[in-house]
Amino acid sequence: MAKWDGAYTWHKRPSAVGAPDRLRVATAQIPVGHDIAENVARMRSLIEAAAKASADVVHFPECALSGYGSANWPEWTGFDWGALHAALEAVRSAARTYRVWVVTGSVHRDEATDKKFNSIYVVDREGNLVGRYDKRCCSTNDLRAFELGHHQLVVDIDGVACGFLICRDWGFNELWRDYEGRVELIFHCACSDGHGRDKNETFTIPALMQGYGRQYLYAISSANSCRPGQDYPSFWIERGGYMGRQATRHEAGFMLNALADDPEQDRFFAAVLQARRAERVLYGLTE
Repeated sequence: MAKWDGAYTWHKRPSAVGAPDRLRVATAQIPVGHDIAENVARMRSLIEAAAKASADVVHFPECALSGYGSANWPEWTGFDWGALHAALEAVRSAARTYRVWVVTGSVHRDEATDKKFNSIYVVDREGNLVGRYDKRCCSTNDLRAFELGHHQLVVDIDGVACGFLICRDWGFNELWRDYEGRVELIFHCACSDGHGRDKNETFTIPALMQGYGRQYLYAISSANSCRPGQDYPSFWIERGGYMGRQATRHEAGFMLNALADDPEQDRFFAAVLQARRAERVLYGLTE
């Protein structure tokens, strides 16, 4: 049974207690485009820079590797799958060279069925592809080009259980609650930029993520594309819902944040989660 000894409270920002870093994450942003060679060149440069800044993981936006969708939306005729394969190999090589994990969005094609997915690839320090998450809440427009994903993904990254979500998944609480108590960190990839979009997202999406971080007690790394008209910069939410560092809007780059290696925090958050489970039973909120 989890027990809290009173040493940590909601009033303390997790990163401000003086504990050492447990997992350092470079949340990156690039202007995601259809030029695969340009995308991967930007990514390799940021992987090198983030590794030199002592990052353990480098996190990129939705479809960062491939560009969003096909070159001839929504048809895939003429899409250069060979170039995309080579780009993925280049990212795997960079992860191996610089000894960092890489989490990146990309189009994925199932070669057996020719079905296409809007996906996240998880690459470890050895350059191995160790996980793939497929976007579960595609828009009607997305569904012209992509199949729906059907499964959550949990990957252990250097001892930290991590979950993965993509862009419009933000609107479906069920997906976020499913990770409650299962992970300490969510990697969220988005491509929310471009002129003529609803700029309400500039204010609402970071606030929504803070709510999820506060309610489900995991940290959130949200990496967003930064073409002109970026709806919001890439950002980090600490466990408990505190806003961490944010990238500079419209500028390619990354910012470093970290999970604190603090057993007192872990005991506190575990006790809160246990209490909530009991309260759901008491209030008749369980299925």
